[in-house]
Amino acid sequence: MFKKLVVGVDFSEHSNRAVKAALKLASSVGGTVVLVSVVPSRTEIVPSGTADDQFAGSIEHRLRDLAASLSESTGVTVDYGVEVNEDPAAELVRFVSTWGGDALIVGTTARTGLNRVLVGSVAERIFHNASVPVIVIGPNVVV
Repeated sequence: MFKKLVVGVDFSEHSNRAVKAALKLASSVGGTVVLVSVVPSRTEIVPSGTADDQFAGSIEHRLRDLAASLSESTGVTVDYGVEVNEDPAAELVRFVSTWGGDALIVGTTARTGLNRVLVGSVAERIFHNASVPVIVIGPNVVV
């Protein structure tokens, strides 16, 4: 059922847990994992005087190296993609719709209170808008 698992990656501890969970699930079903990082528009992330593609390129380089390392160490086929969008939730949902995927896996910090209201929950927005099952790995999950 879950042969192609798309994982939102931002190199945080919560996304690292999501990657580990995806690898474990993919390994058990003979599936593949696609690591996807969504970066904001280049005008928001590129310091003055820096080439536009430098930041997205560095993220792509990190993802490529991570995918290769994980493939080698786990035996699971791991691919990657970098997308540019100010809304990571919308972009991850679009990515799965465009490139396919049987499930979307994300980690969450489980914010509460005013912080959640002000920042919002990427995981919650994905959950409400995705056309595939969403697996949310909480901060207390041990993988």
